[in-house]
Parts: sequence; structure tokens; C-alpha cells
Amino acid sequence: MAVAARTRSTRRRRREDVRAALVRALSDLTRDSSFRDLTIDEIARAAGLSRSAFYFYFEDKHELLMAAASRVADELYREADRWWHGEGAPEVLVREALTGIATVYARHSRLLGVAMEVSTYDDEVRAFWRALVERFIAATEDHLRAEQAAGRAAALAPRGAAESLVWMAERCFYIYLRDGERSVEELVDQLSSTWIAALYPSQRRAGP
Repeated sequence: MAVAARTRSTRRRRREDVRAALVRALSDLTRDSSFRDLTIDEIARAAGLSRSAFYFYFEDKHELLMAAASRVADELYREADRWWHGEGAPEVLVREALTGIATVYARHSRLLGVAMEVSTYDDEVRAFWRALVERFIAATEDHLRAEQAAGRAAALAPRGAAESLVWMAERCFYIYLRDGERSVEELVDQLSSTWIAALYPSQRRAGP
């Protein structure tokens, strides 16, 4: 049984390694090529695989794109959690969370930009992208309710405020970070001041 367990573990690691290689290949290729023009052969070759091997792991390049974006989304979620479950002054936590999110986004901006663009014409990717953003909206809504119950956050409608702020950040990241039009620091200054003014106006008034 121990041998069988080790064999299953080795196979599982092998699958994860190959999937990770395909994700890296897609990320690298989309820096210089249009997603529409990318072929399975190109992606597989960049990952050191055959075309037939690609289909063992993913149905098509759209499924690969969603898997790649999901990995980055997990990183973004961990950064956002600095605010949701961190300890300290709320205005500090907002800025720390936005800085972490913007830093990760800037590192993967091309890939995330591709996913967003494909969502405008592919129904499956559109549903995926909406669900990805919804994950952040739902967590933000829950946190706002908790902050309001504790008397810290402004009396805004939690759902509407969460939707507005998260989609605002998503659009700003896409527009300004994808091509390096603004630095992470500049964008965080812009977004954090807006978020804090909307959510924690008393903290803003108490500041310098």
C-alpha cells in the first residue's frame, strides 16, 4: 500500500508540474502574441510537450487561460485578505491590501488583461471572469457588514459599495498597469484615497 501511495503521489506531482509548465508557457507567449492567434501546438511546444499531451491536461486553450488566471486570482485573494482579516487601523490595512493586489496584478498584468479581453467575446470565459470578481465582491461585502457592525465603516449599502469599489479597482488595474501607464505606487495612492474616503470618512478627517 505504501508503494501504491507513493506512486499516486508521484503521478499527482507530475500532473501539477505539467499543468504549471503549460500555465507558464501561456503566460510567456501572451506577452508577445495575441491569444486569438496562439495555437495549441505553440503552447505545447513552449511547455516541452506534444500536442496530444496538451489535451490530456486541458480541453482547449481557453480552459488553460482560465486555469492560469485562477492561479493568479488566488495570489490576489491572499493579498486582499490583509484588509479582510488583518489587524490594525482600517485605513492602513486598505492601503496594504491594495498595494499587494496591485503588485501581483502588475506582475501578471498581461495574462490577466488577456483573460479580461477574451471575456468580452467568449461566454465561458465571461462567466469565469464574473465569478472571479464576484469572489472579491462577496468577501468585501461581508467585511463591510462586519466593519459597520463594529461602528468603523460608513453606512453605505454593503453590496453596492463592494461592487462599485471592486469593479473600480479591476478597471483601473487593467487600464493603467497593463502597459505600465502608471506605477503601482501612483495607482495605490489614487485608489486607497478613494476607498478610505468612501468607507472610513472619520479616519480621513482625523488624519493630517
